Amino acid sequence: MPVRSLPKFIALGICLAGAGALQAADNTLYDAPPPEDAAFLRWIEPGLAPEIYGIAALGAEGDVFHPVSAAATEGAQAGVYYTAARDAEGTLVVIEEPARPDRTKVQLTLVNLAEAPVRLEVAGQDMVVVGETATGTAAARAVNPVAVALTVVTADGAALGQFEVRLRRGQNLTFVARAEGAELIANRFGPTLAE
Repeated sequence: MPVRSLPKFIALGICLAGAGALQAADNTLYDAPPPEDAAFLRWIEPGLAPEIYGIAALGAEGDVFHPVSAAATEGAQAGVYYTAARDAEGTLVVIEEPARPDRTKVQLTLVNLAEAPVRLEVAGQDMVVVGETATGTAAARAVNPVAVALTVVTADGAALGQFEVRLRRGQNLTFVARAEGAELIANRFGPTLAE
């Protein structure tokens, strides 16, 4: 090899090594896809969750759904979303959420951790969005994207919380009713657990 082409050869080697490093780094930008038999678990309390369906470490990233192979759990079912929290008495509850059949709409889920039934209404109107939901359960409704004010109310009409929302396609929201009030959680996803 002529001496003059040696710097070009070295420069080419450095470029190829850099490209290989970039490609390796690019492979780490995205989490692995969820398992084919994924169940989705989340913990909506501060701190780490206790073991749920035999899976630990939920809650490290906050209110996010973690995909987990249903086969690696103790009773979770594939394709089902579960929210775990403490109810009004402080007891651990795991609530199975309704199915999410229509991806073209926004799923509004109402999780009831309060002591009495609750419902989700359009604020200032007598229009029910999600009907009466018993304590320790969840109910949902798929709606079109819209900007609206929604209120979580008790069976006797007392407001637990009002939320101004601007719904977008592909977005799913959860309203959590507790004895002391209600909160809104935008559905997010974390890394797969217990593969």
